[in-house]
Amino acid sequence: MGIYLDDCDCGDTLEGNVFYRAGRALMIGGGRDNPVLNNLVVDCPIGLHIDSRGMTWKHWNNTNDPSWCLDAKARAFNYTQPPWSVRYPRLAAIMNDSPREPLHNPIRRNVFVDCTRKVCDFDGNVKKLLDKFEIADNLAVNTSGATNGIATTEGIKGFAHLAGTADTPVDLGFADRAAGDLALRRSARLLKELPAFEPIPFDKIGLYKDAYRRRLPARQP
Repeated sequence: MGIYLDDCDCGDTLEGNVFYRAGRALMIGGGRDNPVLNNLVVDCPIGLHIDSRGMTWKHWNNTNDPSWCLDAKARAFNYTQPPWSVRYPRLAAIMNDSPREPLHNPIRRNVFVDCTRKVCDFDGNVKKLLDKFEIADNLAVNTSGATNGIATTEGIKGFAHLAGTADTPVDLGFADRAAGDLALRRSARLLKELPAFEPIPFDKIGLYKDAYRRRLPARQP
């Protein structure tokens, strides 16, 4: 598992992450307002999972289970009145916006390479809600054009598709994919196929010197 937003967790931004052989890369467990932006997913069985547990689990507002009675907890804060309604106006109106549905999770500018089971794993309720989703400028890649063992997005809107062949596999322009170096070369084909994608700044990821860390450990080959 790469990132798991558990049990209707809301309000997180999943942006600019790299998932390499991570099982389920991105998982939204029924929550809302979680933008999925500019992520790179490579060699993961499942790229993006979204389910509708907020629509199906009965105990969310079970008064006999106070640890789960979310509506009552929110009302105890008087969330429809200032200062809450001023700072979070959309929250104040949430009960008028299908609150159980996993809405407002825009999916944009993501690249999924060789997902072996599913690029997008959506349950039945989510599939019925896709017209309400903002999905645009995503790319699903089947490097070798394999007909078995590599998933497609099965007609989901907002995805372009790129497939190679066994003789001419797709070279997206990674520095050294076999060695796990997924930095992009300047002339990378990925950037031509999906111009909206912003290259991951691998050279800026990791430890850095500051007032609390004066020296960096030696990098291991």
